[in-house]
Amino acid sequence: MSISVAGRPIPQPSSLSDLCRLVLAFVDGGQEWLAWALASPSARYDFDDETMLVSQVQQGLHASAWTLLPTLSLMVSPVKLMTLGLADLRVLARAEGGDASTVTASQKQRVLADHGLLVQSDLAAVDTWLAGLGVGGAAVCQAMSLNDRVAVGELMRGSLPDSTVSGDAATEAEAAAFAVQQARTPSEFVDYMRFYQALAAQPDATSLGAQGRHDRAVQRMQALLPCFFGALDCPQVTGLPSPGAVAQAVSAWLTTGRRIGFARLSEGLQQLVMHTAYRDEAGAAAQRIVDLYLASAQSFLASARVRHGRMGQDGATCLYPLEVGQQQAQLQLGANGVISLRSYGLVPARPATPPPPSAAATDVLQMETQS
Repeated sequence: MSISVAGRPIPQPSSLSDLCRLVLAFVDGGQEWLAWALASPSARYDFDDETMLVSQVQQGLHASAWTLLPTLSLMVSPVKLMTLGLADLRVLARAEGGDASTVTASQKQRVLADHGLLVQSDLAAVDTWLAGLGVGGAAVCQAMSLNDRVAVGELMRGSLPDSTVSGDAATEAEAAAFAVQQARTPSEFVDYMRFYQALAAQPDATSLGAQGRHDRAVQRMQALLPCFFGALDCPQVTGLPSPGAVAQAVSAWLTTGRRIGFARLSEGLQQLVMHTAYRDEAGAAAQRIVDLYLASAQSFLASARVRHGRMGQDGATCLYPLEVGQQQAQLQLGANGVISLRSYGLVPARPATPPPPSAAATDVLQMETQS
């Protein structure tokens, strides 16, 4: 027998932390594997840390990064479970073990909400919502992953930090119809729907009518998308980096004079229309607006430091919120290790007034654009 974690021999289960043992108990067959490995004279396993141990046991036993908690109807990566903390993990363990008391039920809902965990009923609500918008059978929605459903669920609830646009049911249906016409992936569906909603929320949109709003959205999309071809380069890391490693990668990238771009064209498109006063500029004028917006974002990223992140339910993606003065952004670590700009704009108005940003940043984000 030979199991080691970070070079430290593990002669018995109690040599692992309480957190690791509890997460391993959520992995079907995890505890049994550990007992077998400790007793097998020919087994040898070396793990960089306990997170890698639970991750690789899950992958090795089930050929999947996801573990299923059937009582909770929760599918989640053991890596994500390792971030919950022992107290919250014990709450889920009691609920998964059949404790149906009012106290445990209330605590369970708090833990799920605090850590952004969606159970089967949450994900099913996404399908119901899409069907209500008349796009449930759209081709782009036919093979959504759990991460796709999480993203559409955020759109449905308006839970993103910069979700300041809203509209009536008719406008929402217009946005969905536009999004399924333009999108080729579920992530793009989210982007295009938010793009359309942002345009529909502008003061003159009501007088245009449905066809006018659609035509204007197409016009602005066609004018802006080519401007983001140069805004897709991003740094890439391996493994699951710490916030400090992400900050270092971002700093090193910016130091070379390169920009941290978006994960896809449509993401840049919707962020621009949500956070600037872009109207109908095209060609060089539109490119100038995009460049100003991106330059302001890079200046902000150079002054803000990544300090913490929120891991996705998949245990591979992570969001890092940044805020300085009246500016905020989110960096996203993708499952492929790419660090991209997910959002950038001004902080929504709050009762307490924070220190003002630089005049240059305010000019860019609140600019009244001219041809």
